[in-house]
Amino acid sequence: MEPACTPDVRPVSDAPFVHGLIAHGRSYTNWGGHRATTPAVYVEPVSYADVQSVARDCGRFPTPVSPVGSMLSVTDTIVNDGGTLICLRKLDSILGLETDTLGRNVVRVQAGCRLKKLNMWLKERGLEIPFQAEIGEATVGSVAVGDTKESSLDAPGYFSAHVVEVTYVDEFGEVRTTSDHADGASFYEFKCSFGLMGIVVECCVETRLARLCRSDVSFEAYETPQQLGRGLLEKRGQCDALLAIVFLDKLVSVYDQRYAAGLGSVAPFAQSECEEFRIAKRLAIQRGFDGVVTPQPKGILYSRADFVNEYWRPCKDEKRLDFQYYEHDLSKLPQVIAESYRFTKAFEAETGFAPGGWATYFVNRPPRAQKPFGLYSDGPGVSFSFDPFCSDPCSPRWQDFSRRYNRLAIDTLGARVSPIQTQWLGKGDLVIPKRLARSRFTTRYFSEFLE
Repeated sequence: MEPACTPDVRPVSDAPFVHGLIAHGRSYTNWGGHRATTPAVYVEPVSYADVQSVARDCGRFPTPVSPVGSMLSVTDTIVNDGGTLICLRKLDSILGLETDTLGRNVVRVQAGCRLKKLNMWLKERGLEIPFQAEIGEATVGSVAVGDTKESSLDAPGYFSAHVVEVTYVDEFGEVRTTSDHADGASFYEFKCSFGLMGIVVECCVETRLARLCRSDVSFEAYETPQQLGRGLLEKRGQCDALLAIVFLDKLVSVYDQRYAAGLGSVAPFAQSECEEFRIAKRLAIQRGFDGVVTPQPKGILYSRADFVNEYWRPCKDEKRLDFQYYEHDLSKLPQVIAESYRFTKAFEAETGFAPGGWATYFVNRPPRAQKPFGLYSDGPGVSFSFDPFCSDPCSPRWQDFSRRYNRLAIDTLGARVSPIQTQWLGKGDLVIPKRLARSRFTTRYFSEFLE
């Protein structure tokens, strides 16, 4: 049963004082500046008790209460006009290393901690999270119950796979803990909920001894989309993990072939080309790969923490990354490449526009029980994402391309999509089971996907 959220059920006079920043009537935008919202209240709690007070006090903090981190999502995830935005960024402590009930080494960390901070803290102790993060501003709470992807070595390739315990505040304002060893199926469902079941305040994330990575970067051109598809599969077969940036309209691809390189958190020798590549890659992502030339180093060694980059918040007239997300089974790669090429060239002939490129990640899927809904929920196997991107999120032609490509990717190619990484979705494009949502935390945007 959910709270009625009326003053006679939750008397405002009985609610404890919230110590964090509270603002009324201000507008907020996402990182790209193309999504905006004006909540009735914006609050940054500084304690779990503050979060409890927000959940309980429906008078001061009107429904829905929507948790946010760095507001990086490209979709309407942050939009909560007239409701309450609760930002957890001040709850960002790393609480320490532990051994859990099953004997696993874990780090206990608060929800507002950024991935860059967590990765660097672990690196100093010779440890790492197996997920090879790219966006350092993403917060632990958001990625514990949201969608991520990476071509990680020795790991599934999405962050929540390594979260083994979550502490959250429920719709009644009670602090609760759920874990894989104590709760099983309900815990795995919670990690698919996008924060609709409760406000995450703390997580335990599995760690391991740090392992070095090696990368070889190369550039290849092809004559047909069929050759490009074969090239992607061949490059992946030659390495332990592959990230590809595909310039589909030109039938060109830049490959980052990754290899496991043994234990360690620091490369055993100096290598200026590694830092040069990191900086160039960071700038390329910041600017949506527009006008940035990246080097092609061979044999660079690095830790996962080294390539967790941070990005400045762009101005409205600045080039910045915007993207779409589509997940497919690896068996569909040749068809996805061929059909996407045909669609892109036809759209380019009609409008003069083609996306800046397509990011291609490969993710190992877990057993269905461990990812029951959403991305990567088809059971054991390999998925790849094929994500078009642009350097201007406000471009009408990019938005038109994205809307029209949704129909090809979802309806024809059967792609799974993400409410926080795939724009311009409508009812039926994805399903979030109603049992994963609480009305206190469900915004109008997410309610459209509930069934």
